[in-house]
Amino acid sequence: MNPSSHSRRWRVVGALAVVGVLVLASCSDKSSDSSSDTTTKSGDAATATIRISGQDFPEQRTLVQVYGQYLQAQGFKVDIQDPVGTRKQLFAALKSGKLDLQIDYSGSAVVELGGEASGDADATYKTLTGLLKPKGLEASEQSSAADANALVALTSWAKDNDVKTISDLSKVKDPLSLGGAAECAKRPECLPGYQKTYGLTLTFKVVDYGPPLVAALKANEIQVAQYGSTAPEIAAGTIVELQDDKHLQDAQNVVPIFTTKISSDKLTKALNTLSAKITTDDLAAWNQSTDVDKEDPADVATAWLKDNNLD
Repeated sequence: MNPSSHSRRWRVVGALAVVGVLVLASCSDKSSDSSSDTTTKSGDAATATIRISGQDFPEQRTLVQVYGQYLQAQGFKVDIQDPVGTRKQLFAALKSGKLDLQIDYSGSAVVELGGEASGDADATYKTLTGLLKPKGLEASEQSSAADANALVALTSWAKDNDVKTISDLSKVKDPLSLGGAAECAKRPECLPGYQKTYGLTLTFKVVDYGPPLVAALKANEIQVAQYGSTAPEIAAGTIVELQDDKHLQDAQNVVPIFTTKISSDKLTKALNTLSAKITTDDLAAWNQSTDVDKEDPADVATAWLKDNNLD
């Protein structure tokens, strides 16, 4: 799940923000080239070693491994580096030349760069590419896979109440309580947004992010929760995402961002091919494997690439 550094998401990377810069030079076990020299002296993009990294949470670790291992399989020299604490640090590393490629989420990247995201995925991507160009950065095509804020309910509750979209909640006769992090009470994409955009009458209960939200749903302390579209419990079938039919939430599609220095038609084609294969269901399944089953992100990536004949 994607914790935005601009408080659109509320999973905390905590102290990792302090140490993130220190690990940029490190490599994971799956890296095929541990050299810190990322380009040839001629600057030839075709022979450059591509240093790739992401933020430090399981979904990002898996995404970086998926993209890194795939590029290796396509003949690129790749240095899969240890994760960085925050998005701000990743962009700083790209600017300073310490990093070449990061895997990000469109809406959060737009906000980090000072732009305004929206629920329109194509418009948000267009805004992103416009913000990247002056900084010497590019984005390949975004994936349909997205990790966005999501209003969820127990699958059984949603079925019993015939609720598939957020608008459907207005037809539920019983009182509704929304659970979420404390910030949800004031965030425009959370409680105020559901009240204003959807006209819902909701009480609010502060519940810690993650498994406590699901526990509160099961106990019927809350009926809906502000969670993430790639929560492992979605993959497990315990909870279901309610369709955001009025597009309250910003688009958060997976998108590779890289420096113009390493740009090439071959690289862009490879990134586009892979991005087209990844789905939101894949992200949720990966999170189930890493968060719940405690599998290593590198192994999860290797297995997924093999299963999809991308290795």
